[in-house]
Amino acid sequence: MKSDSILLSHVRLIGTRHPLDDGWLFISGRRISAFGIGNPPQEFQQISNQNVDCSHYRLLPGFIDLHTHGAAGVDFIGCDSDGLQHVSKFLATHGVTGFLVTTWSASRQEIINTINTVKCVIGKEKGAAILGIHLEGPFINPTRAGAQSPKDIRPAEESEVMQYLDTGLIRQITLAPEMIENRWLINECVKRGIRVSAGHTDATYANMCTAVELGVRQMTHTFNGMRGFTHREPGAVGAALEIPELSCELIADKIHVHPASIRLLVKAKGLKNVILVTDSTSGTGMPDGTFYIQGQKVICAHGEARLKDGTLAGSLLTMDTALKNLVEVTGIPVEDCWICASKNAAEAIGFMKTKGSIRAGMHADFALLDSNLQVWKTIVQGKIVYEKP
Repeated sequence: MKSDSILLSHVRLIGTRHPLDDGWLFISGRRISAFGIGNPPQEFQQISNQNVDCSHYRLLPGFIDLHTHGAAGVDFIGCDSDGLQHVSKFLATHGVTGFLVTTWSASRQEIINTINTVKCVIGKEKGAAILGIHLEGPFINPTRAGAQSPKDIRPAEESEVMQYLDTGLIRQITLAPEMIENRWLINECVKRGIRVSAGHTDATYANMCTAVELGVRQMTHTFNGMRGFTHREPGAVGAALEIPELSCELIADKIHVHPASIRLLVKAKGLKNVILVTDSTSGTGMPDGTFYIQGQKVICAHGEARLKDGTLAGSLLTMDTALKNLVEVTGIPVEDCWICASKNAAEAIGFMKTKGSIRAGMHADFALLDSNLQVWKTIVQGKIVYEKP
């Protein structure tokens, strides 16, 4: 035990049933062994390989990003194993302990290549762990393509899609549920326990009611890439706000969604139905400049990534900033907002028994934050993968 155990002491624990001041937590191997208040029991101090004094810090369940297309100069479409590892390490510097490799609307072969790259890396990550794959498209509505490649958008055909699903790696699919050709896929995903999210959709409110009956349970980057709200046609946005079965992804960069709209979403859905995501791109973590998404030039400046026509092309956001922004915009303390960065995502993709909260037996995935919510350490399954210099 001594070679693979860590004792964290004098830390504020957030992610337990109630926040604990002056807490301690003992990690044995990959899992949480025990935690409590006050001085750690002598037995844990004796057998621990590392004793870390965390005075003035907060220990949170590690962040889980269900929607990231890459970062640090790497796009998941077309990258190799080294590129995927590079992103894994970058995400860990921002408190992320688990993520879904997210694709764009791309050709069948490009998606297969990405799946094969994930197969090579998963289980061997040097930073944040890969929890699976999120297919954002190509089964979306071309009228709501956003920055996605229109030529690669297509209906869901069984001969193509089953090849992806049978890998067992797909955890979430974003699709346009109003398109009749995609509805069989909703049913198939429900059978397999794959999260279905409505996104890049022109669905009306009535379309969304039907989609929820079929099994759609989430909205992709809420407010963005979907039919907006009016008082006579509530649209997909109105459905997101009003239908209780729907959880809502939120890009909390204060660019994709106005702070007032963030507050409205939280009031309408409650924190338990809001999932922070980044929708990050290869430009995230890079200097201002240009990069390309499937041949389309993207200009990065002032914290924004846009096509030449001004269309937002993903984001430059990181999960620690997303959480910090949510706290700032809503005035709700991190002791409550943390679930939007970890627990809600874990539940959405079926990891609630091992990730997303602090309980004995759960995976030891943590972000250690200072009073300004800056990341100081990231721990993935009991291993410290990042320490702030």
